[in-house]
Amino acid sequence: MQSIGLSLKQCGQRVLTLALIVLLVGSLFASVGAAQAALGIQTASVSATAVTVGETVTVNAQVVNVGDSGGGDTFEFNQNGTTAGPTWANFETKRVTLAANERRTINATVQFDQPGTYVLRVNNKRAGVVTVTSSRARVASATESQRRIDIRANGVSTAEATAFDLPTSNRSVALQRWSPSTGQSSFQQYLTEYTNRSETPTDLPSTADSTLFSVIDFESEDAFQESTMRVGVDDSVLANATLDREAVTIYQRNGTAWEPLSTSVAASEPNRTVYEATATRGTTYAVGRISPNISLVGTSYNSAESTDGIRLNVEGRLRNTASVSGTYVGSLRVNGDKVSRTTVTVPANGEANISMFYDATDAGEYRLALNQTKIGSVLVTGGQIEESQSGDSPLAGTDAGVSEGDTVDGVIPPTVLGINTLYLGGGLAIALGVFVVVLLLLRRGGGGDGGRPDSFDPW
Repeated sequence: MQSIGLSLKQCGQRVLTLALIVLLVGSLFASVGAAQAALGIQTASVSATAVTVGETVTVNAQVVNVGDSGGGDTFEFNQNGTTAGPTWANFETKRVTLAANERRTINATVQFDQPGTYVLRVNNKRAGVVTVTSSRARVASATESQRRIDIRANGVSTAEATAFDLPTSNRSVALQRWSPSTGQSSFQQYLTEYTNRSETPTDLPSTADSTLFSVIDFESEDAFQESTMRVGVDDSVLANATLDREAVTIYQRNGTAWEPLSTSVAASEPNRTVYEATATRGTTYAVGRISPNISLVGTSYNSAESTDGIRLNVEGRLRNTASVSGTYVGSLRVNGDKVSRTTVTVPANGEANISMFYDATDAGEYRLALNQTKIGSVLVTGGQIEESQSGDSPLAGTDAGVSEGDTVDGVIPPTVLGINTLYLGGGLAIALGVFVVVLLLLRRGGGGDGGRPDSFDPW
């Protein structure tokens, strides 16, 4: 009996030893299994949450191995949404091998063929939600005085304008909407706003001729037929510039000149006015006010006979030194009274002529002036008026002009060499009379030989 008891005791020890061995081996395999399964995704993200059709989105994932030994795993990049529906579709698979405590970033790119909302994930880790549209505008970069806007479209109508509502901004002057008509289903454009005139890429009108709040520069190889823009301007900006609300204009650059666009108030927001204008070319645009600088740089006048009397013609040369065209309103004054008025458009950085006339029907002196600039004076006699009205003069009904200081047949200039014509004519008549009297006295003082004395010696 004792031998049997000892045998049972030995058997129990052996069973216990075997169980311990099994537990040790199991622990070892469990430890190895845990090390192989230590690869996982720590973070996942997307490069953009709003894109256009066909635009690339990058999905990033950071893989980490928290185990005590190296190992590898496979990671799947999946999407669902408009195209995939409620199920997940794989668009990229990557195998990653990492040492213990190592981490690595992996990525994959995806594009979408139609608008919609898509969820992206790596394995079971959600990376983000992407909204896909046929057009969008986003701020690519911004500083205190600049803002660069990226405009993209893919799959839009070619027959209608595409409206881009820009991201909301608290800037004092900001582009709010851009609506180009390109005739293309896909295009890309860049718009850069400047509020510091020293940073603009183009020459601006001088500060003496302009008050500008903002400059918008257009860049693209995709042209447009026209584009309607909306620009918001804070009321404080107008107050600081002492510029009336209705005086604000949007201009587009054309070479060295600036063309004013038809500008209207599209909306009135709290403490802000929104202006609208339609551009006709891709160029640089300026918001504010540019004034022409027109002056009268040369004048001349002449006279000619006409059926209505003596026609007094006035010519002027106008010069505009500003980079925007303007109108000059000219009033012809005769003896201080306004007798006619005309308007002339003078191009930017250019010149133009102004011509006006007045028909004198009465004898007298006519002093001519263009606005406040004195031109000259013309003396018209009664005989000249009668000749012109009788129609006998060969100049009647013509516009025979002469340069300043000259005269036409039958018209007497008011002065000659600075001397009044009346005084000059009277002086000549008196001198001629004296000459005749002296000549007669000399002839009467001599003899039959013509008044030659006897002692006359020709040598």
